[in-house]
Amino acid sequence: MWALLCAGCTQHVTSPGPSATADADLNERPANLKSVLFQGISLPVANQGPRSQDGAVVSGFDRGPIGAALAAIQATVRISVATDSEWAAIGQQMLAPGLGRDAWAVARAQISITAPITGTAPLIGGYRIVHYSSTDAEVAIYTTQSDRSITCNTAQVIWQGNDWKLLLPNQPHSAPVTAVPALPADAIALPLH
Repeated sequence: MWALLCAGCTQHVTSPGPSATADADLNERPANLKSVLFQGISLPVANQGPRSQDGAVVSGFDRGPIGAALAAIQATVRISVATDSEWAAIGQQMLAPGLGRDAWAVARAQISITAPITGTAPLIGGYRIVHYSSTDAEVAIYTTQSDRSITCNTAQVIWQGNDWKLLLPNQPHSAPVTAVPALPADAIALPLH
């Protein structure tokens, strides 16, 4: 089930290029960080978002790098573990329209999730902004799995309709999840335990 977290994500790391907003601080930490539980998984909430919740759907992220990262984390986890009654609303409101979203919806309709994760849930350990501009961002998300291994997936978000939306690729080009030895030193740690 947790493998769905990264469905459609890619693992290619680049440095911010010329499209990065000049005054954006990619190393700034979320302000007033706390966590909320969704389906048994702790998710980050900060001054930069989300500011609104309607059932399982969250919205209201700052347009800066932190808002983009928080939106990427929230959407990626929520589409992965939402129950049968929640996933359609999350997909419609937190994912960017396109072939990637359509393919995800078809695949998601084939499984059933009716309860939160039991046992040891994965922990979001941190993130790193791979690329950021005011219209799109790529975020590497680091997760500690129940066996204590650490994985990384990279999610892309785009600014659309006054909020960040997760953009699922039409066809993933590489493995969606890769193992990493540790949280990188340049990652923004999210101590949500």
